[in-house]
Amino acid sequence: MPRQTDTRTRARDEFARRLTEHGYLGVSLDDIAKAVDVRKASLYHHFPGGKPALFMAVAAHHTEEAAAVLAHALATPGTLRDRLLALAASYAQGTYNSALSHQIYYGTRYLDDAQRAEISHAYVHGLIQPVTDLMAQAVETGELRQADPEFLATAFMELAATVQPVPEDIALPKPSRATPAPADRLARDVVDLFLRGAAPDGA
Repeated sequence: MPRQTDTRTRARDEFARRLTEHGYLGVSLDDIAKAVDVRKASLYHHFPGGKPALFMAVAAHHTEEAAAVLAHALATPGTLRDRLLALAASYAQGTYNSALSHQIYYGTRYLDDAQRAEISHAYVHGLIQPVTDLMAQAVETGELRQADPEFLATAFMELAATVQPVPEDIALPKPSRATPAPADRLARDVVDLFLRGAAPDGA
């Protein structure tokens, strides 16, 4: 059992790494089998549905991990700003892997309707709804303007994703690269920009 679990985990993690770099069409089971040193048949033993099943395992694991990061940030004591700072920091520090999240989103086009629905439900329930609930509460208490809480949640998360560190292999060459701002300052800039834009009218 430990060996089987290890093979499944290594295959899932290797698929996630390659998915992030190459997208769904750029990942093959042959490459995964070679990377984790198993026969391709062994992958089908662990993931009978083949490549879509392995993709589903990656999506489920990513969503669970991201939801845990999100829940920890939203449990931060203090004000709305404190919780948003903790959430933005998870992006700025690279804790939340938005690159993998985007590739999972784009990869769902190659799944059937039931598989897409399963991934979408888990993503919305684990990652969108908690932030939407936070925004809805802030709108209700007057901390944010009267706007659609789901729109506010999406806008904040998209803004926060812009401060995620750029991977070394696609960044500018070091001599041309500006010194990145500290993660805590990036998080503050994101939150301040968002709160100013979403402030109640007249605030």
